[in-house]
Amino acid sequence: MDSYNLINLEDFVDMLLEERHRTFIVHSELMSGKSKYAKQFAKKTGGKYLDLLKRFREDKKLKNNIDTFNIEELEILLIEEAKDTNLLIVDNIEFLLNTWGEDRYDLLFRLIKEKWNSFYSYYKATLGIFLISNCKIMNMKLNTNKDKARIFYLQELESL
Repeated sequence: MDSYNLINLEDFVDMLLEERHRTFIVHSELMSGKSKYAKQFAKKTGGKYLDLLKRFREDKKLKNNIDTFNIEELEILLIEEAKDTNLLIVDNIEFLLNTWGEDRYDLLFRLIKEKWNSFYSYYKATLGIFLISNCKIMNMKLNTNKDKARIFYLQELESL
């Protein structure tokens, strides 16, 4: 892909400030540098990086309740993590989705598309989800009010 076709994610996040639903997804294959990019992007933009898998490993209460942890509890956790930041980058969420059953991506996409609403004070932060590519993500449509895609393949983004 030519560099003039690459997307500047920082500019895109700035553009999302005009949106009601300030959310986006970045996906890529396993071991593609997704987590490294997510960390660097959060650092560069002054956002907060949350490695969800690491958080569950280190938090005994979360670890002990992983099999019953649901989308509502994830939403509460993300709201708490988003306090005092303008951008929350969530990485390594796949392990949790795999505990939710067949509609797991639908539940996550509903949170991203409908519930994370910047009109409410507790959803003010922009939410970025970084996850491993799969057919469900690649076929999902998630657009801004100006009909720009909010789902990006990592290799479509400018390097940091």
